[in-house]
Amino acid sequence: MSSFSGEYLKRPVVDANGDLFGHLVDIVIEPRSGEIAEILVDVVAEIDVTKLPWPTEDGFCQVPAQEIAQIGSRIMLRR
Repeated sequence: MSSFSGEYLKRPVVDANGDLFGHLVDIVIEPRSGEIAEILVDVVAEIDVTKLPWPTEDGFCQVPAQEIAQIGSRIMLRR
């Protein structure tokens, strides 16, 4: 049985210009509200993660939910 978040794993994550930012690794849910808190993204090698405004942990970028513009066949960021 797959979970809701499992349906979205490995989907492309793109920036506001439609350029590939990386691929979705995990979705972190806020336990009290049930809302998405952040997504973990495996960023493409061409992007220097040290220059991003978001922290990284275990090699994955932690993108806050507020930065997500749209979730569908791909996940689009606001910037």
